Amino acid sequence: MIALVSIIPELIVTLEASLRSNYYVALSTVLGSVISLYVIGVSFYGFLYFLRWRRDFSIGRRSDYFFILIISLLMGLMGISGSLNVYWGLVLLAVFLVFSVKKASKNVLRDPKPIPALLIGGLAIWFSSQWLLQGIFSISSSLHIPPYYVAILIVPLMSNLQEISSALRSRGETVMRDLLLGIINENLMSSTLLLSIIGIASGIEGIALTSLMPLIEISFFVGVLAYLLIMNGEIKLQDSVLMMVGVLVFLSLFRV
Repeated sequence: MIALVSIIPELIVTLEASLRSNYYVALSTVLGSVISLYVIGVSFYGFLYFLRWRRDFSIGRRSDYFFILIISLLMGLMGISGSLNVYWGLVLLAVFLVFSVKKASKNVLRDPKPIPALLIGGLAIWFSSQWLLQGIFSISSSLHIPPYYVAILIVPLMSNLQEISSALRSRGETVMRDLLLGIINENLMSSTLLLSIIGIASGIEGIALTSLMPLIEISFFVGVLAYLLIMNGEIKLQDSVLMMVGVLVFLSLFRV
């Protein structure tokens, strides 16, 4: 439940952009969030844990991790197909429903305290979403760069500040582990639900992915790498370094 509520900022921007047929802005927002969340989870949390406790980050083995690989492979196949359309949207929606049912069947909301704050924040974003989209296009026009590049930088940064600040404030190992698992759940939900919304909204013809292919490729790469690094239930310091290399790859593709 917390993970679902946590994707409200991206959900609102995605819905608003899709309703206005700004599919590339919506898609770049989702892909940027997917990449940044995996980097925050494996690199930032891994580094921070090692600095505080001087040992590897033990997070335990979970069947949820396999969904990371499944979704990453689907994103790779979507890139190969060259478009995101209603058919891909339905496939991703099915994966989202399977994952949600699986989580709901064994998880109970233990602490509902963060939900009101997240909902209030979501309402604030909803009312300011038009202004946010206008700001994205204004910056794009001023800098003479595509608006979806601006969306990649702004929305993920705004939506992921909570994850970063929570990690910096936490002092317990269990809290850090729960935060990381929350990031994984949030990412799995956002990468399926939000992409499915864009796909379904774009219709049968869909939208061409050529201009966003670097983002598709790095999303696939970072997702598969995240799965390989955490599948054994432990994040080592070298794993965090390796994921950071993914950031450098992302930045190098960004400059192309």
